[in-house]
Amino acid sequence: MNFEKAFIFDELKIKPEVLEAILNGKVDLRDGVAYWFNENGKKVIAQHMPLKEVMVDSSKGIKAVLNQLQAAQNLQLAATAISTGLIIGAIVIQTMYLARKIDKLQKKIDLVSQDINSQNVLYFMGQMSEYFGVVESARVLLLDKELTEESREIATIYQAQMAVKRNELLSLIDNLVSFVDSASERHAALMFDFINMMLDLLPKSIYIEKQLYDRYGKFKLADHILKTASLRYNSVVDNYKLWCNDSIKNVVSGKGAEHAKLIRKNEPVLQQLFQSEINKALLHQQGELLAVASDQ
Repeated sequence: MNFEKAFIFDELKIKPEVLEAILNGKVDLRDGVAYWFNENGKKVIAQHMPLKEVMVDSSKGIKAVLNQLQAAQNLQLAATAISTGLIIGAIVIQTMYLARKIDKLQKKIDLVSQDINSQNVLYFMGQMSEYFGVVESARVLLLDKELTEESREIATIYQAQMAVKRNELLSLIDNLVSFVDSASERHAALMFDFINMMLDLLPKSIYIEKQLYDRYGKFKLADHILKTASLRYNSVVDNYKLWCNDSIKNVVSGKGAEHAKLIRKNEPVLQQLFQSEINKALLHQQGELLAVASDQ
């Protein structure tokens, strides 16, 4: 077991009118602060959300921690999509969950780099290491709000680095997938496992990037980053899904596919990736709830 501190909303201390507005999708929650529109149509602070400390066993995986934290929340609040996304976000930022995932990914990067002597693959692995190194640095920065003023300059650097490297990586993934077709059985297995790991991690890193903009009050930019990054990520996942399906179809049609057996063997992993409710919640455009509510 690996118990760690995490903070979630203390629903007993949330103002009743604010809780009702949250449940009705009329509140925009940004970095622990609830915003809504006043009678003049101006976005103002409704409440600085009260927090309570809980202990979680992050060694059990994010789903188990999510269930534990949701059980500690008001049932109505925990049932909302926005709350689910924020609870998962709290796990990603506050616990060592993401750091351990990145560490596992780095070990996979080292293994693939040693095993596959290809300049394209080695370049990609190097880009991945740099990107997730910046993501982890940003996560650590987000742990302490008291550092906000002192860390503005370095946060700006992290924001720029994450945006550039994220776009580069998403553009490179398709090339990496196509490399699997020409790889040996051992290399294909390594690459396939790596791609699945990476695609599962990216929504968490995108959430960190968005949260870093929220911390410094750049709400419109935060929404823009989340929206564009989510669209690009979903497009890459759709292309990957198409490649997997085509590989299976080629076998059925008699054309053959080098690694169809590998894909079939990993169908549970692929289904979990393609249907991940956790990743969908992290990429959920929370600001849209308030925008829609204000138009009604």
